[in-house]
Amino acid sequence: MIRPKVNITFKKLDGTEIAFNFCHSIETDESYQHLTDTAKIVLPRTLKLDGQDLFAGSDPVFQVGDKVTIEMGYHPNLRTIFTGYIKNVSPRLPLVIDCEDQMYLLKQYTVSYPDKYSEIHTGKNGRHLKRPKIISENITLKQLMNNIIADDIDFNILDDMPLGQFRAKNATPVMVLDKLKDEYGLFSYFRNGILQVGFANDASDTREETFDMEKVVINADDLEYQTADQVKIKVKAISMDANNNKTEVEVGDPDGEQKTIHKFNMSKAELTKVAEKWLSEFKYSGFKGELETFGEPYLRHGDRCKIISTKLPERNGTYLVKSVKRRLSVDGGYRQFFTLGERVA
Repeated sequence: MIRPKVNITFKKLDGTEIAFNFCHSIETDESYQHLTDTAKIVLPRTLKLDGQDLFAGSDPVFQVGDKVTIEMGYHPNLRTIFTGYIKNVSPRLPLVIDCEDQMYLLKQYTVSYPDKYSEIHTGKNGRHLKRPKIISENITLKQLMNNIIADDIDFNILDDMPLGQFRAKNATPVMVLDKLKDEYGLFSYFRNGILQVGFANDASDTREETFDMEKVVINADDLEYQTADQVKIKVKAISMDANNNKTEVEVGDPDGEQKTIHKFNMSKAELTKVAEKWLSEFKYSGFKGELETFGEPYLRHGDRCKIISTKLPERNGTYLVKSVKRRLSVDGGYRQFFTLGERVA
């Protein structure tokens, strides 16, 4: 009989490590869509080390900012499913420890770019401006990352691009990454300790696993199947250039639910191609929603989930995974929840 197993290792700033091979429950949530991956660890409130409270009291052993590594799997095979830092400890019964991945580090300091701005005090008509216009130099994504990411944090640019006159003032790096997502459509997430920034995942690091609907999919009867003609979606794509000139395109169903995306310095043809790619994420024939399965096979966001069925083979298909939640508890076993994205095969 296979049984789930967990190892939780806490590491303090002085290098001291303490590990637990039990818990009440663990929940992890990872996605390229919300920047920060999280973990919630629930432990017995009465845990002590040599009589000292581990997470509570006036002098706890572990504190906010201590490093956390979580390994989970089926005995004897374990894999690292989360690394990060303690964000908060709730002094309730049982003890709840909230953690964030390495994005936690990018919330601990602020940056400004550029350090100095050029100002225009005179308008085109020669009159003095009451509010001077602030002008910054054009910058690329890689140049911006070099300016705002601390030297001890590695990053990988998946899609370098010009950002135009980008400005940030007294913002945390995470706030800047959030701006890149909202205004340029660039996603940021940590993978194996390295910050990834770009339009998509690193294809060389993508894997595919097969899930049999009748064997390993727990919510097979609850999954909803849609056809492309049932989905009414309209994608509006907007591109700005360095001179704040706007290009707009719309694709999809004119009366459908609108999804708006922002890009930079794209031609109308390039923008249309991007909009049609986004449209395909929503308008497809296949399963949608969340797939619940056991703790294996293991997938991460950006991987491919191949669903097969002996009862309904015509519905076999492969989907990108948009997000992954994992749950392990003493009474619920080990479960994974994959949010299905675009059908790719």
